[in-house]
Amino acid sequence: MDESTPLTSSKLHTVKNNPIVTSFLKAKTWYQSERLRKLRRWAALIVGSVMMIAAGTQYAFSSIGPSIKQQFHLTQYEVNLIGTATNIGSTTGILFSLINDFIGPRVCSLAAGIVLFGSYFIMSLTVSGAIPEAGNYIAMSAFMFLVGNSSGGAYIASLTTSVKNFPEKDRGLVVGLLSSFFGISSAIFSLCFSVVFRQSLPVYMFFCAIFGGVAVIILGTIFLDNNSSSEKKDTTPIVVKEVESNTETVSINSNLADETTGLVVEKEEGLQVLSEEEIKEKLAQDQIENINSWRMLISFDFWLIFIIIFLSIGSGITIVNNLGSIVLAYGGYNGQQTPIVITFSISNCLGRLVFGWLSDKFFSPKKGITRMFFLALCIIIMSISLLLFAFVPIPGFYPLIIIMGLCYGGILSVGPTYNSERFGPKYFGLNSTLQLVATSLGSYAFSTGMAGSIYQMNIIPPRTRTCHGKECYLLTFYILSGLCVVALLLSLVLHKRSLGLYFKIGRRRKYLAMLEKINVEKRKQKMNQA
Repeated sequence: MDESTPLTSSKLHTVKNNPIVTSFLKAKTWYQSERLRKLRRWAALIVGSVMMIAAGTQYAFSSIGPSIKQQFHLTQYEVNLIGTATNIGSTTGILFSLINDFIGPRVCSLAAGIVLFGSYFIMSLTVSGAIPEAGNYIAMSAFMFLVGNSSGGAYIASLTTSVKNFPEKDRGLVVGLLSSFFGISSAIFSLCFSVVFRQSLPVYMFFCAIFGGVAVIILGTIFLDNNSSSEKKDTTPIVVKEVESNTETVSINSNLADETTGLVVEKEEGLQVLSEEEIKEKLAQDQIENINSWRMLISFDFWLIFIIIFLSIGSGITIVNNLGSIVLAYGGYNGQQTPIVITFSISNCLGRLVFGWLSDKFFSPKKGITRMFFLALCIIIMSISLLLFAFVPIPGFYPLIIIMGLCYGGILSVGPTYNSERFGPKYFGLNSTLQLVATSLGSYAFSTGMAGSIYQMNIIPPRTRTCHGKECYLLTFYILSGLCVVALLLSLVLHKRSLGLYFKIGRRRKYLAMLEKINVEKRKQKMNQA
């Protein structure tokens, strides 16, 4: 025992002095340095975007659903159940969320990537016939649940990293940008399935295992760094002349005098002199409280946004999951749904990006323009689109699917952003996952339960699995449109309740802009002195 100790120490010493290990440690120290803070932040955003694409395979289920149905001789209810299992998995990744919030996004990415790879690899063996015992809808539902669960883990790791790293004023754009890549993934994977792999399920699923799982493991564990916040602590004393205008927009001019930066703002009552510390105190007074998941669950605001997402996104998912069957019911052919799925994917991507940017750009609580304004706008447009689906032929699906995709993406961009603002960024991973449970419940209730049952009721004997004609989904479209109207009314209630929150966020934006102005002037002073 005693003799082994020096040997062990010697081995450790040898390892530490190994040129490769030494170079790696130096590179790590250099990359983690303060001067590369901004680089790490942007690297995490870019890597997070790639991970979002890799984690969004479940949105391509509409393209592979008919092939799975045909290969395993499933009913539409059973196919819908598999699609719903994916949605439930992606929004119930509580374990991955806990890992992300309390251990970190790198470990979360590692765990999520391993599960994602394993699930798709086993499914590729199943559809190829190597594991015939798993060739049933129950086993496939279990595998797709794990796919969704691990994809949700990668989604949360990517999103929370950049939510914590970037300034509050850019939060809507950051969430919209990342989630847009998650949305565009269905177009990418649908094209791969139909064009690259020619609808070969075994090859396609093996590709998903490699690209999805390996990309998440490697990129996430190396580059996801949520310790590169844009808010740097600076205790240098500075005097600020600050004046509040009666309007929301404040004009700030900067002067240099006696090596002190001054911010001069006109005010009817005169000039009020505040130190930088006093501005930080004002920021602390308007600090967004970090609310843990238990306290969030007993909040009325949480249940309002939960039901809104349940009704609106649940309605959208019903269309997405059933697009293949809707096309066939309306007289189309298997494969015709692929360009429609791709169209939805692109518009979904744009909707997340556009509404994320709009909700930042035109943010004005005094005019009633908040995140909830854009949420209500998306819902009312989606309601109209769903109603029109009941009357148009297949060529008319394209404009409707574009409009619905934009609004669907907008809701999924605004919802998580509101969550981070209302309940704070600290527990965002688990809080966001609990919020997104609403989408899986909506998927099961409306896609599997309601749409699947209405479809089966309209099957005309001697057929037992396929339904033809508008009647297969006519009632479904009516009901979904009505559910969105209910969601619209609830969003108006939440809009009124959240005005106070957004007035506070507006004040924080002003003070943060002033601190940023101070930092710019300080950097100019240092450059002049140099």
